[in-house]
Amino acid sequence: MPNEINSDSSELDIYQSQDGNNSKAESIKSKIRFTRFLLLLVAAVFALILLFVNRDKLNLDNFRRLAAKIDIGISSTNSTDNTVINYDYNSDSVVSVYKDGIARVTSDNLVIMDNAGTQFQSIQTGFNSPALVTTDKYVMAYDRGGRHLIVTNSFTVVFDVTFDDNIISATMNDDGYFAVITESEAYKNKLVVYNSSFNEIYKLNSMSRYIISADISKDNKHVVVSSYYVKDDSAVAQLNYYSFTEEESLWDLDFDDEIAVSVICNDDDTVSALFEWGICVVDSKGNEKYRFEFENKILQDFKIPSSKYNAVALSDSHSGNSTVTVFENSGKKVSDIEINATAVSLDIIDDRIAVLTRDKIYVYSVSGNLICERENANDAYSVLFTDKNAFLVASDSDIVYNLTN
Repeated sequence: MPNEINSDSSELDIYQSQDGNNSKAESIKSKIRFTRFLLLLVAAVFALILLFVNRDKLNLDNFRRLAAKIDIGISSTNSTDNTVINYDYNSDSVVSVYKDGIARVTSDNLVIMDNAGTQFQSIQTGFNSPALVTTDKYVMAYDRGGRHLIVTNSFTVVFDVTFDDNIISATMNDDGYFAVITESEAYKNKLVVYNSSFNEIYKLNSMSRYIISADISKDNKHVVVSSYYVKDDSAVAQLNYYSFTEEESLWDLDFDDEIAVSVICNDDDTVSALFEWGICVVDSKGNEKYRFEFENKILQDFKIPSSKYNAVALSDSHSGNSTVTVFENSGKKVSDIEINATAVSLDIIDDRIAVLTRDKIYVYSVSGNLICERENANDAYSVLFTDKNAFLVASDSDIVYNLTN
């Protein structure tokens, strides 16, 4: 009997040991499952934050671009210093930044590609005088002085129209609203505004004024135009501000001097207008707020974005050294940057400025501190920021990408 009791006790100890091991194993498995769940939860939260930060870039076009790159083994993040994209020379070509690459229109075609040279689309144009507008969503190309206009994304032409009259100019904002100015036999000229669904939402048949340029407000409810009318054999320049729900302008502002060649609706609801004599900023009620005059200096290049800072490159002569002046819409001068060369082109993004000369590219902060400088091909004609840390330089035969750091 004692042996039987000991045997039962031994078996009980074994069972208890096995139960203990099973309990430890289950505890380990439970910890592993919890750790996996925690990692998945953190990954999901990170993914949601990433999606929220990049919500403006989440669209079918961007996904198709990514899929096209993956399909041929090219990543959009692999752009390196001095990446070069070559193309055939065309004297009428216009290049602009589009997403992580470029759009280039010539008299023959419109080509869209990324910064590694991956071509997504090539469209036959047949333009006599090609013009180009790029936004975060679309590329708009048209024949200045002709009648044909197209809007496309990376892969598909989404709008194609031939107007009854010749196109004077066109503009598009980041929401996809755009305005087209055309000639007219019955009127001085016409302005047509389309929404992001490519439906016509406003038309202005101008009977008394010639419209030169236009821009759409950030709320997509108004349009400002530069125009002029003739009085006593003299041209009177104006800025006119229209609501899409009204036929008459909300305000008009006369200028005794030159006609504004370009107008911009700023993020703060002001309007900036470029004249031969300088830049004028007007508030949302049509009151002149600030003037920056060129003081008889030669304007070599300018950049008036809708954001906070504006920049102009001025010189005492066409081939003289440049002074790049940075100022805010409020009229506050931020800096004067002296460059011992002629400015060929400049661009501004956030708080950085790139200046292209015949020999070099200089990148400055808006306060005038030099961030970097690079050698430059002699035939380059344009510098454009792709983002805050990278820019491209366009020449007659290639695009060269560079990084600022």
